[in-house]
Amino acid sequence: MKIHLAIVSDQILANVIPALMDCPDKVLLIASADMVTRKLDRRLARLLEREGMTVERHENAPEVGMRQIYEYASRLRDDLVERHADAEIVLNATGGTKPMSLGFVEVFRGIASRIIYTDTRHRQIESLPNANATITEPEPMRDVLDVPCYLAAQGLQFSKAASDSPDFCERMRARKAAAKFLGKNCVELSSSGFIGKFNWLADQALGRDGSLREPRQRLDYAPHVNSIWTQALRQLVQAKCLGWREGEIDVVFIDAERTQFVRGGWLEEYAFHIVHDDKPFDARMGVEVLIEGSDRARNEFDVLACHGNQLLFIECKTLRFEEGRNDNDLAYKLKSLGESARGLFGETWLLSAQPPTPTLEERARQARVRLLGPPDLPKLREIVQSWMNPAQ
Repeated sequence: MKIHLAIVSDQILANVIPALMDCPDKVLLIASADMVTRKLDRRLARLLEREGMTVERHENAPEVGMRQIYEYASRLRDDLVERHADAEIVLNATGGTKPMSLGFVEVFRGIASRIIYTDTRHRQIESLPNANATITEPEPMRDVLDVPCYLAAQGLQFSKAASDSPDFCERMRARKAAAKFLGKNCVELSSSGFIGKFNWLADQALGRDGSLREPRQRLDYAPHVNSIWTQALRQLVQAKCLGWREGEIDVVFIDAERTQFVRGGWLEEYAFHIVHDDKPFDARMGVEVLIEGSDRARNEFDVLACHGNQLLFIECKTLRFEEGRNDNDLAYKLKSLGESARGLFGETWLLSAQPPTPTLEERARQARVRLLGPPDLPKLREIVQSWMNPAQ
């Protein structure tokens, strides 16, 4: 029988990852009064039980006072030896306060087969010296966290994702070439006014309820042959996202979904294709979540990916930013959503098809959001690859 002993902290992933990698028969969760009040031990227990592990919660462990910590840990050690004399015990010393971690390491050093520390930043599990003072090489992390599991660890309940629908994915594949053309030519399309114009035309075509109301819209002039506008329109026509004949000024939107694609959904799909094509452990688009403890509060994420047990959150915008207006609101939203979903080592990126304002650039920096503007979008694949395979 294998037993993991884990000290609960607000960085739940440090306890989840080794347990999912090792699959112990039982996990003992040691929680201080603060962790119990915040119900973090219960959240962690639900996650592990969902994966088939038996969980015991031990509450009100002392956070300070080495004497009290030693006494608590010693009682637990003696109880474990009495109940499970032949068990293999692994102590995860990552969580808790420093006195808790040090106290449990000293008490369990003689009976634990391994004492481990989760180095999430470097994606490896370190082993502390055992009773024989032997130090082993760090164990590289295996991918064990998909998007729903990662969100659950952060207190967010995965509801659904647009990319989980086979029918939607089939329609998305049909317009993949168009999405990639728009993304790779974003600088010229933005500077020439194409993106802003078609955002506006699509807005005019859609009703307030999101349905297609006025499908026929008119350009200011017929695009020149072989201009970037004409090239982009050819891609949209070929993908059956738009009706248009070369030399004409009228364009015809086809249905609500494809109008939303032209309105800016192409950037979300471009980001998803770039991420998904590089085969991360998990990638989802259009993810809806519920906030833990609430039946009503919902949030939606454009693109989420898990790789190396870390989360990447990508928000996509094609609107034109205005100094002091929509840029502040967006920065606040990204800060709030990003911090709730990504945890300590995840990343939040904002993809912008229009040049960002100085205010947005500063707000993004303050919120730990990586801002990728039009010049960065053609290089998105290389940026994603660097995230998936960081230099050690």
